[in-house]
Parts: sequence; C-alpha cells; structure tokens
Amino acid sequence: MVCIRVAERVSGRRQGFTLVELLISLVLGVVVVAASLSFAISTFRGSEGNRLREEVYRSARFIGMTLERDIQTTGVGIESGIRFGTLTTFNDTLVVLYVPWIPTEAFPYEISPPGGVNNPLDPGGTCGAYCIDLKLAPDGSFDLKRGDLARLQINAERRLILITAVNNLGSTVEVTFSADTTLLHFESAFKGGVRLDRFSTIVQKLQAIVYYVQGEILYRADQFEVNGDLKGSPLAYGVKSWETKMIFVDLDEYDEGNPYDADNTNDFDDILGVRITAVLGTNRPDIRVAGGQIFTRDYEWKLIPRNLAYERNR
Repeated sequence: MVCIRVAERVSGRRQGFTLVELLISLVLGVVVVAASLSFAISTFRGSEGNRLREEVYRSARFIGMTLERDIQTTGVGIESGIRFGTLTTFNDTLVVLYVPWIPTEAFPYEISPPGGVNNPLDPGGTCGAYCIDLKLAPDGSFDLKRGDLARLQINAERRLILITAVNNLGSTVEVTFSADTTLLHFESAFKGGVRLDRFSTIVQKLQAIVYYVQGEILYRADQFEVNGDLKGSPLAYGVKSWETKMIFVDLDEYDEGNPYDADNTNDFDDILGVRITAVLGTNRPDIRVAGGQIFTRDYEWKLIPRNLAYERNR
C-alpha cells in the first residue's frame, strides 16, 4: 500500500505547468512572434525599397546604352558643315542625323530639270512651289516615300525637307515636300530664297533620331507625321531634369551651335560631342524609400561620336 501511494504522489507532481511557467512561456512566445513580425516587415520594406531604387537604376542604364548606340551613328554617310551638323542640341532636344543603309546607302537622286539653259532655275520647285522632279537611280529604283526626311543639297547649300507625296511618272518622280521653313532647328525648303541648280542639286534620304522630354517622360523618335510632328515612343519615366550641351573641339560647351556669330569655334563642323545631365527618380513618394521623399539620382553621359573625330582627322 505504501508503494502505491508514493507512485500516486509522484505522478501527481508531473501533471500540467505552474502559473509561473505558463507566464514565462507566453512572454517568450510573444517576444519570438514580435521579432519574427518585425523582421518580416523590415525585409518587405527593404525589398520594396530596393525594387523602387532598381527601377531608377535600370532606366539610367537603358538610357545610357540607347544614347551610346544612337550617337555613334552620327554623320554616317554625310559630313557636318559649318551651318549643318549631324549632331545638334536645342531646347534640351538632341538630334542625330545619318544616311540610312537599306540595305545599301540611300541613293542621292539628281534633279530632272525642265528644258532650257537658265541656271539657277526659277524660284520654287520644278513641278510646283514645293515639288521637285527627280531622276531614278541607275537600276530604276526609288526609295523615298511619304513621311521620309531628306537632305536637299544645292551646291554646298543644305536643307532638310519632309516628303509629303511621291508621284512616280516612269522615268522621273515628282516629290512634294512640306513648306516648313525649319525642321529640327535647321533651314528647310527654299528658306532665304535659295534656288535650284540644274547641274548640282540632289535629294537623299536621311534618318533622324530625336530625344526630347515632355512632362517627366523621355521620348525617342525616328519617324515623322506628315504634318511634321515627331512619332515619339516613351523611353523612360520619372525624368525630373534633362539638359543637353554641345561640346566643341576647344572644349567649350553651349546649348547649341551658332554658325552666324563672330566666334568660329562653335560652328557645326567644330562639334566634338555632347554632354547630357539628367535627374531620374521614382514616379511617387514611398515611406520605405528616402524617408518618404521622391527618390532621385543624378546622371551624366558624355559621348564623343567616332565619325565626327574621323571627319576632322582624315
């Protein structure tokens, strides 16, 4: 009987927890849960903040790669002149010009002048105020079409023209262009009373690449509407600031070239490259980034087109 009672007492001591043990367990559980929750919240905030920052970094990398690729095409197939540059900036707009290869270099079409011997020709075009008759290429092809940008060159004088209509007459082609007096900040059409030369006038297709900002969106355009508007596509969002400067061979920097002033070191044939500074940021503030302020970063790209260096050194 004694043994049985002892066993019962021992067994009774092992049942359940004391109040102190229970309280200690609860406190420890709360501490562990709180620590885990705090770690989870911190991790979430950190990952979300990193995601927002990465959006800005990714936009900067993409802009830089696109700029480098496009600017290296500057001046392919066409040299810069004193008053006509293949790389230019104005009003924070960047313009790159080159002759496209489709699949060979775009052909320079000669004028098909009217009968007679007078030279230069009468003011205007040969088939209308803004219409020129052109000869086909030797193989009978013709690659200019509506909406194309082209170079009208009369002796050493250059103009940009925007093709609005093409009428193939068999042996010749009538090309009509817009009456705009400026395109991409360059002289266009017959501005200044320039007249066609029956022996030295050509029209050649050009490719333009234009970077410009509207609001906080950076656009890239390589096509035109027939009315002259650019067909731009968004390249990056959250562009808080965008500034362009032209760098000249004497390392001076200006907002744009000026071939008409007394300084002969800021003409278009003196361009060394371009410097672009930008501030990129998130589209909205976030409590998890920059103390709830808009997260921004400053960037700079300085690009020297190899083709411009080649023109000067050859």
